[in-house]
Amino acid sequence: MNLVRPQSAGRGGTTRNELKRAARRLFAERGIAAVGMREIVEAAGQRNAAAVHYYFGSKDDLLRELVVEGADLIDEARMRMLDEAEARGDLALRDVVRALVIPNAELQGETGEGDTYFRFMTSMQTERRQMFDEWAGGEHSAGYVRCLTHFHRLLDHLPLALVNQRLLFAGLSLRTLLAGREAARDAGVGADHPYWGEAVALDGMIDAVEAILTGPARPA
Repeated sequence: MNLVRPQSAGRGGTTRNELKRAARRLFAERGIAAVGMREIVEAAGQRNAAAVHYYFGSKDDLLRELVVEGADLIDEARMRMLDEAEARGDLALRDVVRALVIPNAELQGETGEGDTYFRFMTSMQTERRQMFDEWAGGEHSAGYVRCLTHFHRLLDHLPLALVNQRLLFAGLSLRTLLAGREAARDAGVGADHPYWGEAVALDGMIDAVEAILTGPARPA
């Protein structure tokens, strides 16, 4: 007999969303391989041991949904920011950096994406990198691709290999900062913290990415 998984309005019903919230936090805190399906069910406060299989299918199916939903939330916000910045004209490098950083830093979602998504991303990129790149790319990263196009245009006075290296370093640095900020929030760091406070952290991440991209280059 084929099992038809329940579908509901929006991104899912209460049980489905609680399973996603619990799974993402466990994956973020402990890694992908260390977390079993039964633990997710227990952490979500469910009694049916087969609930994850019922709602999602396999563990990979659940992982893909978590990756894609967070990526889509980020990309939708990034596309809106780029549309607005391009409509104003005279797009500057900092405008593009802001469009890169802010949708990540202000990520919110109904299943707790803003609390755990970047540490979950770190686990995925460490343990399931090929899957992550496949799932988070394509239609789910159109805004990121637009940012890259603008960066290459605005930094065309630099050697292409150097620009690509700096984009890689900036992306890795930003993901590390975002994951660190998540962990600090979990530890109870408040909005007045000198490093991780809301405005301070956001401005600092934008400054850091811009500095990586525009810093002086060593002579070849």
